[in-house]
Amino acid sequence: MKILVLSLLRLGDIIQQAPLLKGLREKNPDAEIHLLLNRQFANVEKILDGVVDEYIYFEREALQKSLGDASCNILWSYQQVEKFVESLNSEGFDQVINLTHNKLSAYLMGTLNVPDKRGLYQQEGRFQGLSNRWLRYFNDRFSGTQKSLFHYVELLGKAFDIPIEMQNLTPARKSKLVLLQCLTSDQKKNWGLDRFQQLKRTIEISLVDYEVMVLGAAFERDTLLEVFPEKDLLICDLPEARKHLQNAALLISGDTSIKHMAAQLGTPIVEIAIGSSDPAKTAAYSSRAVVIQTQVACAPCAHSQACPQPSHLCAEDVSVEQVFGAVWDQLSGEKMAQRNLQLSLEKAVWTLYLDKANAQVEPFYASAVAQFLNHHPLESLKAALPAWNERTADYRRWLEKANEVLPTREELAIKRSFQTSDIADLILCAQEILKSKKDEVGYFQVFVEALLSRFNQPVQIYDRVAAALQDVEELLSIRESFTRHLQTISMEGAYYAKGIGQLSIGGFEEIGKGLQPNPQNAEL
Repeated sequence: MKILVLSLLRLGDIIQQAPLLKGLREKNPDAEIHLLLNRQFANVEKILDGVVDEYIYFEREALQKSLGDASCNILWSYQQVEKFVESLNSEGFDQVINLTHNKLSAYLMGTLNVPDKRGLYQQEGRFQGLSNRWLRYFNDRFSGTQKSLFHYVELLGKAFDIPIEMQNLTPARKSKLVLLQCLTSDQKKNWGLDRFQQLKRTIEISLVDYEVMVLGAAFERDTLLEVFPEKDLLICDLPEARKHLQNAALLISGDTSIKHMAAQLGTPIVEIAIGSSDPAKTAAYSSRAVVIQTQVACAPCAHSQACPQPSHLCAEDVSVEQVFGAVWDQLSGEKMAQRNLQLSLEKAVWTLYLDKANAQVEPFYASAVAQFLNHHPLESLKAALPAWNERTADYRRWLEKANEVLPTREELAIKRSFQTSDIADLILCAQEILKSKKDEVGYFQVFVEALLSRFNQPVQIYDRVAAALQDVEELLSIRESFTRHLQTISMEGAYYAKGIGQLSIGGFEEIGKGLQPNPQNAEL
């Protein structure tokens, strides 16, 4: 079997995809795997040894430059792409997987003569390939600033049925080396060299056994020298950075490719998520990573958007003391704080929903409950359930209200023109949901978007809103059923734990006697 994987994003995204590529190799041990990426990231070859059989490079930068060069034939770029597609088709790939999901990769995948296409592609004038709920969720939540419950790697693993495992190595580290990765590819995501300098001093004063060094690429040297002396710098390429990370006790970084490499090596991480960084989607995929996230209202912003604020508010919102607190916890070996249980509950519900091929399939509740309880103790669950049930009641109330005020299809079909007043109650319902700020994970997101859309005919509004509310009903039913299973387990666990713990030896003897048949039982 011959598989082509499209990865036409940035360096950090390619490194982040390593668990997916390893999972693909594990699933297809005898397959020939080819990876297509942009030429400027060719150095990634050195850190993906043993996973990819062959690398194919797309000359994106050269093609873009030629299009802006007046002296270059305008058709040259088209001819080069045409030749490139011909060369790909001559390879005879059996399967192609698009990990990128942008227009370029979709158009390119649409030109390939491959029998098994997985992921977004363009064909016959429209985008296709969103063949399951996980792919549709990924496409909806990663195309803009919408919130995602799942990490980028988790989603693509589920979408393409690739086995992945979060890195949870705890290697023995004799080194007392702390590494700082101060610069990112986007100024908005930079915490600031002065703050990193203060953090370095704080660590050296408070944790005298540790040495703090600053990682950087060759092109970052001059910028780093503005604040740090030469002796504190480790200027290196990717393979050299990998060696430093293997020996490090901790990496402190912004949203960079280096953090993804550290995650795969099991190196503990303190990540500073500001600017366009969205840790729910693209944080370091590791159980040994702690993320410090800004709380300013404008974050996370769009990648392509310049910061509109008078100062770098999100960077200012994260203090040196706050970062050092996370550093102390990581280096002291103390147990990391328990993951947010409410978030884990939400992820369990949405996983049950997204795993379904269609609405008629019954979810596997028993497996989901067992998996959840493997990570969260019963006592924590019982403490979290009241707030969880209260939120469920809010969702159910909003859904019932929306269904109640939705005009019938027949009422809208006879209207020649449409006015906002025709769905005023629906709009008020959507406003209540938005103002409450309780729907953080997007149960009603498609419903709200439907009311903001433009339609040629009034009846189209009904179709879109009704379909969205049906999806909410399915999600809520799963949420309520999953909760009932958890409540049953928690009550049984409490009963047996309490009952057996207080039962005397004689109690067992009495139970044994009680099980013997007797005339009274027979009469009954």
